[in-house]
Amino acid sequence: MDEQFEPLKDDEVLYVPIGRVLMSNPTFKVAEFLDALAQAVSDREGDWSEENEGWFTDGLECEALRLNSNGWQRGRVRVRVEFSPNQRRPKALEGRRIEKPSDPYADSYRSERGDIRYGDVLRLPDDDY
Repeated sequence: MDEQFEPLKDDEVLYVPIGRVLMSNPTFKVAEFLDALAQAVSDREGDWSEENEGWFTDGLECEALRLNSNGWQRGRVRVRVEFSPNQRRPKALEGRRIEKPSDPYADSYRSERGDIRYGDVLRLPDDDY
């Protein structure tokens, strides 16, 4: 598995404009997607039980035959959604919110011209006010 993928938390939001499955809206929480997936599976499976919900919560007890181990390994398995950013944030910035740089000319422009309206955007600098 690619090490750049990170599990998403249930309350994080995804925007998937194309190729989405199970969701009618392109924007949804991870928990909503997992609920829809669990519902789709339970609708298809005749013997679905509360115990099967473990696939989407705390996991189900299982054994896995993994490539990097000697033989079967006991543990738990669950379904999660992971995300891999196109560009990694530098370590110094992780966990910090990046603010958009302010426009140093915005305040002086407004003070000279007054309140800007939508119509002002379309006028050329030489237009009469």
